[in-house]
Amino acid sequence: MKRIISPEIATTAENAGQQILFGLVTLTVAAFLSFVWVLFAAVAQAEEPGGACSGRDLIQVYASEAPEKLAEIEAEAAKVPNGEGIFWKIDRDGSEPSYLFGTMHMADERIARLTRARLEAFNKADTVVVESVDALDQQKTMAAMMGLQHLTMLTDGTTLDQKLSPETIAKLQPALEARGMPFAVARMLQPWVVATAVSVPVCETLAKHSGEPVLDAVIGRKAQADGKQLVGLETIEEQFAAMASLPAEFHLGALRETLELGTVAEDVMETMKQLYMRGETGMVMPMLKFATPKTSESGSYAHFQRQLIENRNALMAERALPVLEKGNAFIAIGALHLPGKTGLVQAFRDAGYTVSRAD
Repeated sequence: MKRIISPEIATTAENAGQQILFGLVTLTVAAFLSFVWVLFAAVAQAEEPGGACSGRDLIQVYASEAPEKLAEIEAEAAKVPNGEGIFWKIDRDGSEPSYLFGTMHMADERIARLTRARLEAFNKADTVVVESVDALDQQKTMAAMMGLQHLTMLTDGTTLDQKLSPETIAKLQPALEARGMPFAVARMLQPWVVATAVSVPVCETLAKHSGEPVLDAVIGRKAQADGKQLVGLETIEEQFAAMASLPAEFHLGALRETLELGTVAEDVMETMKQLYMRGETGMVMPMLKFATPKTSESGSYAHFQRQLIENRNALMAERALPVLEKGNAFIAIGALHLPGKTGLVQAFRDAGYTVSRAD
């Protein structure tokens, strides 16, 4: 007998597509998140944190309410090369082994720490590689924001409220205020900045504002404190440009969808965290494909996939290879850059390295 999905789960399936997309961005664009928190601190005082995020793992919900759907997602995930595991050993004769660690750029104590084999590999490494070194420095991030106004600000004389309906603005204003950003500031920003900021649940925003640690920052700052060579694979400008390259209507659509989600946004974020902690990175894209087929099949989504993941994979792999040649490196980048045919696990294998699961 076919199971009936609850109305709340149906709402998630229909509306979470853009939320998931921008959740993916929070997994991959560390510099942008640093930029957002600095911006918030500069323009307003956010509310005090009201406790940890309390979303549900939708995979577990699907398991009980829509097992057929979950079976399809799992079958599709099984086809993703290197779709399981976030910690990998990189070997080649003639050099000491290096390690590749997939991170998640979220303020969550379950995630923001190095443990066991990962900590041991980090401690032994001579060189630590992260996505962006500049993102670790708030002053540099703010300077980048000011110097890259063509990517972050509306400079053509228009304002964000001219691009949105009164109904959307009425929902957007309180959502921004809850995150510490006045609408008077937001209306001058590019749609991608506002859409990405709003896509992050309030609880996550406030956790970062209160100083909760983020794994990438923990790794980068520990490397600096330990006197290790610290290498960045991207600049803040490159990361901003990747986001800004997506069509404005894509971001505006994401903004509208996100404002409809309410507390379901926390469910989506918790689902991503659970997938990450289980090492099931290959599940993320199939989840998006099966939950939101219209979004997945759109030209804008293909652009997102290409610009935010595939093109950045190629660039980061190219820049990481000279470090790997020296050996004994610890590479920590967003977990979604690891799996798939264009992921870094496969890229390093194609370059002649043996890459194997390390935990």
